Amino acid sequence: MKKEDLKYLSKRFGIPEEDIIWFNSGICYSRIQVKTVESANKIRESVKNDTVNGGMLDGMPLGGISFHASDDGNNYFDVTC
Repeated sequence: MKKEDLKYLSKRFGIPEEDIIWFNSGICYSRIQVKTVESANKIRESVKNDTVNGGMLDGMPLGGISFHASDDGNNYFDVTC
């Protein structure tokens, strides 16, 4: 991920750049993966009351958090935004 993208996402959601693992910008909604539950909760709070715009999931609330545990200890939180 580019440094300017990390900087933008960090500022947009109020989370540390080092917490961001991955980001996918979609047409109807986006997803971001972060290292801490604190960052996941900040993202959820920032998209509260927003919904998916179009597609099969049109109208679904954003801010859903999924926890993913891995065998190597690199756990993360995936948030719709």
